Amino acid sequence: MVSASFLRRRSWTLPLSAITLALIITFGGVAMLQHRQTELLNATNRYEDDYLAWSLFQLEAEYLKLRLSLQQAVDPKSTVDAEQVEQRFEIFVSRVNLIESEHAAKILQASPDYLSTLARSKQFVQWADALPLTAQTVREHPEKMRAAIERMDGMAEAIRSLSVTVSHHVAAQTVERNELVRRQARLSIALTLLQCTLTLGLGLVVMRQFGRLTRYGQAQEEQAEVLRQARHEAEAGSRAKSVFLANMSHELRTPMHGLLGMLSLLKDTPLSPSQQDQLRAAEDSGRHLLTVLNDILDVSKMEAGAITVQLEPVQLSRLLAELQELSWPAAQAKGLDLRVDREPGLPDWIAADPTRLRQILLNLLSNAIKFSERGRISLRLSRQADGQGRALLRCEVSDTGLGMDAATQAKLFQRFSQGDASSSRRFGGAGLGLEISRNLARLMGGDITVCSEPGLGSTFTLELPLEERLPAPASADEAFPPGPAGLPKQARPLRILVSEDHATNRAFLQAVLDKLGHQARFCENGFEALQALKAQDFDLVLMDLHTPVMDGFQATQAIRALPAPKSATPIFALSADAFEDSRQRALDLGMNDFLAKPVSVDMLSQRLQAFAAQLPGEGQPASAQAQTEPTQSDWNEQTLQDLQQLLPAPALAQLYRSFAQSLQEARPRLALALSRHEAEALRSEAHSIKGAAANLGVLALAERAKFLEQGLRQRAGQASTPPDWAWCESHTAALLDAMDQALRQCRERGLLS
Repeated sequence: MVSASFLRRRSWTLPLSAITLALIITFGGVAMLQHRQTELLNATNRYEDDYLAWSLFQLEAEYLKLRLSLQQAVDPKSTVDAEQVEQRFEIFVSRVNLIESEHAAKILQASPDYLSTLARSKQFVQWADALPLTAQTVREHPEKMRAAIERMDGMAEAIRSLSVTVSHHVAAQTVERNELVRRQARLSIALTLLQCTLTLGLGLVVMRQFGRLTRYGQAQEEQAEVLRQARHEAEAGSRAKSVFLANMSHELRTPMHGLLGMLSLLKDTPLSPSQQDQLRAAEDSGRHLLTVLNDILDVSKMEAGAITVQLEPVQLSRLLAELQELSWPAAQAKGLDLRVDREPGLPDWIAADPTRLRQILLNLLSNAIKFSERGRISLRLSRQADGQGRALLRCEVSDTGLGMDAATQAKLFQRFSQGDASSSRRFGGAGLGLEISRNLARLMGGDITVCSEPGLGSTFTLELPLEERLPAPASADEAFPPGPAGLPKQARPLRILVSEDHATNRAFLQAVLDKLGHQARFCENGFEALQALKAQDFDLVLMDLHTPVMDGFQATQAIRALPAPKSATPIFALSADAFEDSRQRALDLGMNDFLAKPVSVDMLSQRLQAFAAQLPGEGQPASAQAQTEPTQSDWNEQTLQDLQQLLPAPALAQLYRSFAQSLQEARPRLALALSRHEAEALRSEAHSIKGAAANLGVLALAERAKFLEQGLRQRAGQASTPPDWAWCESHTAALLDAMDQALRQCRERGLLS
C-alpha cells in the first residue's frame, strides 16, 4: 500500500517537475528567438550590401548598353530605334542616382575613383540633358551622338573599378558578419545553458524546500494529533472532574442538609442556656462550612466556564432591604452601626443577575463586619458614568476596620490569599470570596476595586453597567397567590412521597413534614418511589437525584411515562447536586421545581405552602388536576393596579392593545394546529396565551389556557395513547370563547383606549 507521505511528496514533485520543464522550454524558445532576430538583422545588412553591388553592376551594364546604342545610332549601316537610345539614357541616369545613396557613399568613400567617377557621370548626364539626348536629337543630329560617345570614353574602367571595390567590401563584410554571428551564437548558447542550470538549481532548491515543508507539515500533524489526544484527555478529565464535583457536592451537602436541619429542629426544643450556646456554635460552624463548600464549588464552576449570568429585573429597594436584614444580626452582635441607602434619582428597577449581585454584596458586607471591631459599616448605591459616558451603578461598601497596606491590597483578589496568612491569624476563611466576587462582577460587565489605609478602614467599590428595566409581571403560575405565611387554613395537608437514601435526611424531613402537618411516605430510591406512586395517589413527590438502584432522573422519566393522571404528579427535585446543568436536566425531564440541599425549614415550608395553596379541595390528589375544569376567576386586580401605577396611561393602553392583537393572531394558529392534529403546537399556543394573560391579570383566560396546556402535557406523556382530539376541540373552543370574553372585558374597562 502506498503510504500517505509518499503520495504527499509525489503531489509536490509532479508540479515542481512540470514547472521546471516549462521554464527550460521557455528559456530555450527565448534563445532561439534571439538567434532568429540576429539572423534577420544580419540578412538585412547583407541585403543592403548586395543591393549596392548589384546597382554598380547594373550601372556598368547600362553604361555599356548606352554606349553601344550611341555607336549604332551614328553608323549609317546600322538601323537603330531612336526611342530605344533615349530609353537607355534614362535607365543609365537612374543607375547613376543609385550610387549617390548614403550607404554607397559610406562604403565607397575610401575608393579614389569614386568621387571622380561620380563627378564625370553627373557631368555627362548634365551635358546630355542639355542637348537634350532625346529620340529626335538622335535622328536629326548624328554628330552630337559622336560627341556623346567621346565623352563616355574612359568611364568604363572607373565604373568597373567601383564594382570591384564593392564586391571586395561585401566579401569582407560577410566574413566579419559570420564571425560576429558565431560569437553571438556561442554567447547565446552559454547564456541559455546558464539559465537552464539556474532553473534546474532553483527547481532543486524549491523541491528540497517543499520536502522540508512536507516533513514539517508531517511533524505539525503529529503534534496536532498529540494535542488532540491531550485535549480529549483534558476533556475527559474535565468531565471526570465535573462528575467528581457533582458527587462531592452531593456527598458533602447531603450530610450538611441533615446536620443543619436537625440543628434547626433542635432549636425548638427546651434547652438550657449552655446548650443554646453550644447549639448556636454548632450551627455557626455548619453555616461556615457550607459557605466554604459553596465557594469551592463556585471556583470549580468558574474554571469549567459553567457559571452564566442571567440578567433580569431587580428591585433595588427590595435588594437593599434583604441585605440589611441578612447583615444586621452580625453587625448588631459586634456593636456596629449598619447603614444601607442609595442616592435620590437612582432607578428602583435595574437589569442584573439578582443571585450574583446579592452574593457579591453579601460577601463584601460580611468581610466588612468581620474585619471591624467598632464604628460603622455602610453600603451606598449611586449613579456614575465611565469614560465613554455610559451609566454605571456604583455600590460602595465602607468600614472603619483594620484597613490594609499596599502589599496586602496587591494580593487581595488572588485565590486562597488572605490579609493575614500567618498561622496565628485571627480571622478564618478560605480566601476565595473576593476572587469569586470579582470574577462574578466581571461576568456582569463590571469590576471591584479597593481603597484602604492601615487603621483607617477600607472601601470596596463594585461598579456595574446601569440599565433600567421595568419589572416583568407575574407569570401564569405566579399569578395565583400562594396565601398567607404559615400553612393556610384553606389549603389541605399534602400527601407527599419522599425519595431519600440518607437516613439523617429522612429523619429531618419526617420531623419537618410532621411539624407542617403533611402526610409523608419515605422510600430509599427512585424505584421504590415509582412503585409507591403506582400503588397510591400523592399530591407531590420530593425526589433526591442521586439514589441507588434508580436515580431521580430515571425515576422521573418512568413516572412521566405512566398513564394519566399519575404521569402529571408534580415532582420537586431535592438534591445536594447544586450544579446548573443538573438543575436544567431535572427541569428538562419534567420536574416542576428544584430545591438545593441544604434547604432550610423556612424555605421548604414556603415552597410547600405555595404549592398547597394552588391545589383543589380536600380529597382530590394533585395528579387529577388536569381532569378538573378551571374556575372562571375574576381579574387579578392587584396586578392591574401595579401596572397602572408603574406605567403611564398611553404605555398601559399600548400594552393591552398589543395583548389584544396577539390574541387575534393566535386564533388562526390554534385553528390550524387543531385541524392538523398538532398537539405540541396547540400546547405551545396555550402556553403563550396563559403567560400573556397572567402577566396582565386576565385570570379567567389564563386559567382556561393553563387547563388546556396541562391536559395536552398529560396526554403527551402517554406514548401509547394518542390525544383525544374531541376533548382538544371542545376545550380549544372554550379557550377561544375565553379570549373573546377577555377582549370584551378589556374594552369595557377602557384598557384598549
